[in-house]
Amino acid sequence: MSTKLSTRRARQRGYTAVEVLMSMSVLAVGVLGIFSMEKITVASNVHAKNLAIATHIGQSWLGVLEAEASLWDASPNSIARTTWLASAPTPPDWFRPAAVAASAFGPDFDELGNPVGGDGRFCVDLRISPLTGPLEEAKGQGLSRVEVRVFWIRDHAAATSNFLPPEFPCDLAPAQVSTDERASQLHLVHLSGAVRQVVP
Repeated sequence: MSTKLSTRRARQRGYTAVEVLMSMSVLAVGVLGIFSMEKITVASNVHAKNLAIATHIGQSWLGVLEAEASLWDASPNSIARTTWLASAPTPPDWFRPAAVAASAFGPDFDELGNPVGGDGRFCVDLRISPLTGPLEEAKGQGLSRVEVRVFWIRDHAAATSNFLPPEFPCDLAPAQVSTDERASQLHLVHLSGAVRQVVP
């Protein structure tokens, strides 16, 4: 009879304070782990979205430069009919393409990848390098390598850096983007392709 009574009392006794505290601490550790995973997941999703938008912007620029190459033929000084191919510096170096109001296209893009007139979240630099010489161009066999660099400022970098603009990446000159110190504060997408003269 006494064993039945002690068993019944043990069942009615409940949990001790130590058991409750231990279970609460285990629960707290689990909840903190979930919250930290959520933070990392949100940051990763934002970066993946920005990466996809920057890649789309770079592909758009490659398409525009290929289309512009249709104005470049074997006629004398036909490259001058182009807007961005003609503005490439010699020797080849990175340059910021000028915005063309008539085509509503330029170096600045907003957070959705739409071209804007200025103060965009993404910025574009170009580098155009001739792969052939003047003799080939005179025959209509000119070929140039085109490189598109799309960059944006890391989310934490603008707040912690003294050389970055507050939020607009196109405020940085192309030479500044190329330096190691500044490149570590930026996200970059680099695409390349080629444009060819139109054969008459």
